[in-house]
Amino acid sequence: MTIIATGFNTGDAAGSVATLATKLAHLAEIGATGAEITATGLDAVVACRLIPSQVAAVRAAMALHDLAYSMHAPIAINLMDEAHRDLQRRAALVSMELAAEIGARVVVLHPGRCTPLDWVNRRAELLAFERELLAEVADRAQALGVRIAYENISPNARVIDGLETSYSLDPAQLAEQLEALNHPAVVACLDISHAQQGATLWGFDMIAACLRLAPHIGHIHYSDSTGWPATIASRHMGEAHFFGLGDMHAPPGFGLVDFAALEAQLTVLPDTRIVIEIKSNFKVHSEASTLAAAQGFAAAVNARQMKANATIKTGASA
Repeated sequence: MTIIATGFNTGDAAGSVATLATKLAHLAEIGATGAEITATGLDAVVACRLIPSQVAAVRAAMALHDLAYSMHAPIAINLMDEAHRDLQRRAALVSMELAAEIGARVVVLHPGRCTPLDWVNRRAELLAFERELLAEVADRAQALGVRIAYENISPNARVIDGLETSYSLDPAQLAEQLEALNHPAVVACLDISHAQQGATLWGFDMIAACLRLAPHIGHIHYSDSTGWPATIASRHMGEAHFFGLGDMHAPPGFGLVDFAALEAQLTVLPDTRIVIEIKSNFKVHSEASTLAAAQGFAAAVNARQMKANATIKTGASA
């Protein structure tokens, strides 16, 4: 099967393994087959070092459930950050160690970010710098039996304020960087909502960009958004949702993503996981329906790819 599991991100446990355990039990109860552990908030890593007692407690909580586990590394990891190269490298490497220790087979990382001026003046140099660090981290991941899922990012507040940018706002440019890297332990994480936001900000075709990334997709983050940038000041997420701004993390149908068009054309790599990322307020009323929609998305992609593979095999044996 191509897509092997569908589940939710666990969110920040705020240091409480009991909180994590409760969330995992709930996911198993509602029929999820996967879970993405949020690395921050576990206190399993402090100062870029594993804390053995916390690691063991997290591992024990996860082992209680037959879920396909992935892990989201800290978003602050930035392999284009030249000023903090060693610290960023250590944070990325210990993320691989943590994932291997707790049994998460995929680690989601966000690609490099830099200032818009540096991007204009030093694009090739920064891309090469990122590839060098990423290759080292990927070598370690491969040795540990883990793979990295590099995720297209959203236009966050720093992007909107003109303080930073990233090529990965466009999934097609992420595909180019992964092809230049060409490492077997690195795949793409397609964040569907982020792709919608990037397309609206930069004016590219969202579906076409996702299809350009398709040969590399080994992980999916599933949620909806309008794509409208958060350029109106709001006091809290509820106001942003009211307007439909920014990284909404909303259930399908609450934004403008054409999930039907994407599902009808998307192909992904074997052992892909779908991780649902919706805000807690949306979970109150739409958790079950979002899980069902994501499972339907997975089933449709799997069925179409199985049919295509069967056609290829039949043609080859004729």
